[in-house]
Amino acid sequence: MLVSIIIPCKNERFNVQGLLEDISGQTVPFDTEVIRINNVSPVAKARNRGATSAKGDILIFIDCDMRLGNESVLHNLIKPLQEDKSIGSVCPSILLPPNASTFQHRYAREVPHCEVPEVNNITDIALATTACWAIDRKLFNRLGGFNEHIIRGEDSELAVRLISSGQRIVLAPNTWCYHPVPDSMRQLIKINFRNGVGVCSVDTFYPHLNIDIHPKGIVGYSERKTLFERVRRFLLSAFEAVIKGKVLLLLSKIFYASGYFFGTLKYRLSKHAH
Repeated sequence: MLVSIIIPCKNERFNVQGLLEDISGQTVPFDTEVIRINNVSPVAKARNRGATSAKGDILIFIDCDMRLGNESVLHNLIKPLQEDKSIGSVCPSILLPPNASTFQHRYAREVPHCEVPEVNNITDIALATTACWAIDRKLFNRLGGFNEHIIRGEDSELAVRLISSGQRIVLAPNTWCYHPVPDSMRQLIKINFRNGVGVCSVDTFYPHLNIDIHPKGIVGYSERKTLFERVRRFLLSAFEAVIKGKVLLLLSKIFYASGYFFGTLKYRLSKHAH
């Protein structure tokens, strides 16, 4: 069996040597090919391009800033797909890197969804953690791959289609990867502003594809909410951040809102202009 590992990178200068060393050090009973896609955006398009050129029976998408937790990650991701045909996609848990800074640890404590705790048994979830995930290539093609029209939330949108097709998404037991969070105020501003712009883009052009993630994380989705309900929830959560002294969470929300406002000017006004 051949497994295709697809690594999208924003630019070819990004150093993925650590990840490539992790991949080469894996203990696996199958053959692998590594496909790196550079300078292609949005990430959905990069992943789809990699899948198009892949020859493997199973696809594993890994973001270029990920590191594998141990030598069994790839094997543990593939095993559930082989043993249970009701499982359509498998993800690892996501943890902070061992060398994470004090700033990163604080960010992860305050901001939801930064980590996915390790599990001891196969655990069903509703959102594929597409920073690293495995899926059967035939199923991926049957679903039509990632939606290239949206610049944020493409993983949630594909997960909804996958589950609607009757397949399951699971966390692999005792399997984890390391994924960094912002390590400075500058990165906090950049990432949250970008996310706000991205969500506004989806709201503007494809509002039916904006999947609302449940506040408790990747275990489920919230019922679709009106813009008024989302603004109300946003303000309440910002107020809660103030009360609990979660400064980084509050700043994340402020710059997310700033990005959304910028997106409103960029997308909505230009849309009306046309």
